[in-house]
Amino acid sequence: MKTRFTLINSGLYPETLPPCFVSTDAQRAFRGIVGHLDDTRFSNRKTHFTRYSGTKHDGSRRFFGTPNVISYFHVSSFIWRNWQKFQSTFDSSNFSIGAPNVLDSDERAIKVPSLSELSKHSSTKLGYAPFILKVDISQCFPSIYTHSISWAVHGIEQSKKQTDEKSDENYFNALDFFTRNCQQGNSRGVLIGPDAFRLIVELVLSSLDRQLEETIGDKIVGAVRHVDDYYIGLRSEHEAQSVLSTTREILATYELYLNDHKTKIYPSVEPINDIWAQRLRKLARGLHTHSAISDIEFSIDEALDVARAVSSDSPVKILLRSFDERKIYDSNHWDFVDKNLQRIVQHFPHAIDYVCLLLAKRVAMGGDIDARSWQSVATVLIQKNLGLNHEHEVLWMAWLLIVCKLPFTPEISEALAKSRNGHVRALLAQAYIDGTVRQKPKLGLGQALSTTDADWLLSLVARSQGFSKAKFSGLYAQEFEHLASRRIKLIDFNDHLDKIRIKNKPAISRRRYGYDDDDSDYSYQQYVRELADADEDSY
Repeated sequence: MKTRFTLINSGLYPETLPPCFVSTDAQRAFRGIVGHLDDTRFSNRKTHFTRYSGTKHDGSRRFFGTPNVISYFHVSSFIWRNWQKFQSTFDSSNFSIGAPNVLDSDERAIKVPSLSELSKHSSTKLGYAPFILKVDISQCFPSIYTHSISWAVHGIEQSKKQTDEKSDENYFNALDFFTRNCQQGNSRGVLIGPDAFRLIVELVLSSLDRQLEETIGDKIVGAVRHVDDYYIGLRSEHEAQSVLSTTREILATYELYLNDHKTKIYPSVEPINDIWAQRLRKLARGLHTHSAISDIEFSIDEALDVARAVSSDSPVKILLRSFDERKIYDSNHWDFVDKNLQRIVQHFPHAIDYVCLLLAKRVAMGGDIDARSWQSVATVLIQKNLGLNHEHEVLWMAWLLIVCKLPFTPEISEALAKSRNGHVRALLAQAYIDGTVRQKPKLGLGQALSTTDADWLLSLVARSQGFSKAKFSGLYAQEFEHLASRRIKLIDFNDHLDKIRIKNKPAISRRRYGYDDDDSDYSYQQYVRELADADEDSY
């Protein structure tokens, strides 16, 4: 890991947020207070995080969180200083195929291998095993016990003998302490979204992998783990039952438990990847910018039919990724695609981000969209989802209005201002600063801007960008004053558009939105070359 800011510059926010939420400016803004922060790192300053209600493919919801940037600085710094220990712990697992890789990218700090990697590794690692035990850890991130961070490195017995966060012997106690400070002192669970916590969860599970192998290694033919899902190859159903029981016991020592609905024993000839997903991907390969309307229509109908059959939004996301890969946003039949996207976005909330990214790409490339209809769709979805506290849908539709230069009416602004969510209110404040919103929204900031509650992001955006002149209050007032004085940029509507104007730059980032670009005709290296060419042309 190159610097202590690697996990801050491109790993602070949940990847599911619109790309206007950026933190690449953090390293510059922190300059001048790093030494002070190091000296005060063990101060007991607990902070709230900014919660974010996201979607899941099956219609359920998941809470993400953006931690206070100062609290997260200490987590990031610890991981940077102790990266070799993280790496060696990852390498010690013979099961994991999902160990995060650190990226030199401003889109995401780390990359977790996608689920598609599973089938590539499983056939080799599971060998001849006639039966597979699939084990799913229930609510893995929300269930991780922060004290188990130290257990994973120092062992449970040694860790419990010395629990002080300043311990030289059990030095990972410090990471436990820093993690709890990011979440109001809570020791149960870690935040979903920020890249540092992905690394922490992988550290804990890699340690569990070693314990499992030491205990049941003689019984298994082979095993793979992708994040919190285990696939264990065994010689018989009886041995599978025995291994399942042992696995439960070992996980329980870390206070983790199985999801019984997703845990099962099945013959190894059953495919790991869903057949419908493979069929949809194969169908999508036949699409291109000059495809006939009938071919595009068939692809859409097939994806929607499968989505209904499996009760999941995932088939629609596969369809939209194929639209991106085949550059359908540049198609002669865009009007037909546009109308379908307007209907899709209202019924498949988990696909709303991909739809918005495709539209933004078309606009960035100079194409037109049905502005009046999209403004109506966005208004309906914003009003509907504000009442449900569904921030994912609200934020993406508001972002779409802004980047596609669609009418941002006073009614929408007033509705967004009534939200209590820090992400929504910070986005609205930045939109006013940039001139997208003409009338200053009433955000009720008052005379003191909190630095430790769930509105920390709004406070920092408002003060650093000139929306409010109120003073900071709370435990991090001094640090926030420094960041604001350096005009730290935490929301930027133009950065993403500037990048996707390059013709072959994908609309849906393979690095940011969680799937590999191995099958794409476009390479990141090609993007870098084109970006350099574009920079030269601009002078």
